[in-house]
Amino acid sequence: MVTKEQIQTACKHTRLPAVRISPVSSQTPGPTDCKFGGDYYLPAGAKAPEMELLAQFNFAQIPNLDGFPKSGLLQFFLNTEEEVFDGFLDEGFAWRQDAGFFRVVYHSDILVDASTQESAVPERRCSLESITGGMSFQPVEEIATISLGEEGFLIDLGFEEIAGAVEAVFQVDEEMETEDSEDDEATEGYDLSNCPDADQFCRDFGNWGFKLGGHPALRQGEFRLDDAAFQDYTTLLFQYDLTVPNPEDGMDLEKDTFCFFMKPEDLRACRFDDILMVYHNCY
Repeated sequence: MVTKEQIQTACKHTRLPAVRISPVSSQTPGPTDCKFGGDYYLPAGAKAPEMELLAQFNFAQIPNLDGFPKSGLLQFFLNTEEEVFDGFLDEGFAWRQDAGFFRVVYHSDILVDASTQESAVPERRCSLESITGGMSFQPVEEIATISLGEEGFLIDLGFEEIAGAVEAVFQVDEEMETEDSEDDEATEGYDLSNCPDADQFCRDFGNWGFKLGGHPALRQGEFRLDDAAFQDYTTLLFQYDLTVPNPEDGMDLEKDTFCFFMKPEDLRACRFDDILMVYHNCY
């Protein structure tokens, strides 16, 4: 059977650095700290977005990530008012920032004595999980995302060529199979004709979770391929992912995932006014 290590070896050239994020609900972050939800930093005279805060990042508190700012504060807001949220979902799966569905705000300078603003949580809110509290960070490297579609492997934008490498690994395995069932049982790996194995494959190579950088998670496919203009947004800035991969929970990969992409040249210049957000879920 094909093992996790074999696939990782075949795709090792696709590694990208990322910082994975774990919510820490027991923490009570300050107004300029990294946090999920709650009140947030707002400079004097600045207009507060009429949206709910998803996350706030103080780059001075985050492990260094190549190409990302070393300082400043970055905030992600989403319009979670039920009718607005559902209306946008009726229109598609990918939106630029000027559509009004979300907003990303960067503060290059952080004032110590600035005021805080309560997050605008609407009374009729969409059915997202509520994540609040602090964050812990883990620097990692990720290989390209590999998921399963009706016509084969799904790979994230820019790394599509590894589909052939992964197919080759499975092809060699099929050619080397023997009738020794005891050896098959002794080897832990993936038989993609088997539903539990296929689900575990998607968990292991889906790049799920909250994170900065790295490769985005995929479900139905790579939505950036739906529009040629979307393909310029090659850098994953932030993934807000409410899935918690858990082999004991068959529904764990059916929750909301928001991927915020930008152009690499804009990230290097700390320009955060041109962002592409992609949303996916299983219905």
